Amino acid sequence: MAGLRPAVAPLVAALADRHGLEAEDLEQSVWLRACERAAAGPLPADARSWLRSLALRECLRLTRTADRERLAAERATRPSPVPSAEAQVLAERGRHALWASVAALPGRCPVLLAALADAPGLTYGDLAGLLGMPRGSIGPTRSRCLSCLRTLLHGLRT
Repeated sequence: MAGLRPAVAPLVAALADRHGLEAEDLEQSVWLRACERAAAGPLPADARSWLRSLALRECLRLTRTADRERLAAERATRPSPVPSAEAQVLAERGRHALWASVAALPGRCPVLLAALADAPGLTYGDLAGLLGMPRGSIGPTRSRCLSCLRTLLHGLRT
C-alpha cells in the first residue's frame, strides 16, 4: 500500500486545496480508511482507482463536517437580535397577564407555580418540604394548577 502514496498524494493535495481542508488531515483520513479496509480483507484489484475514489469520498465527508462546524460556530458568535421596543412592551404585558392569572388561581396553585418558576431545579421532595405538602400530591396538584391556568389564559385570548 505504501507504493500507492505517490499516485494518490497529488489528488489529495488538490482536493484539500479546492475544498479548504488541511491536506495532511485529508491524507491521514484516506490512509486510515484504507488501512481499516485492508484489515477487513484484501484490497480491490485496481487499488489506485479505489484509493482515488476513497479520497473523493473522504473529502466530501470532511467538507460536510467542516461546513457543519463552521455553521455552528457562526451561530454561536452571532449576536442575538435586540427586540424592538414594541416587542419588549408586548412581552412585558404577556408576563404581567400570566402572573396576574397565576395569582387568581385557587388554593395552593399560586404558591406552587411560583416556586416551580423561581427554582425549576427543585425536586418534588424539596417542594413538599418548602410548601408543607405531601410529596405525592405535588404532581397532581401541579397538573390541576396548570390546567386551571391554561383555562384562564385561553379566556384572555378570546
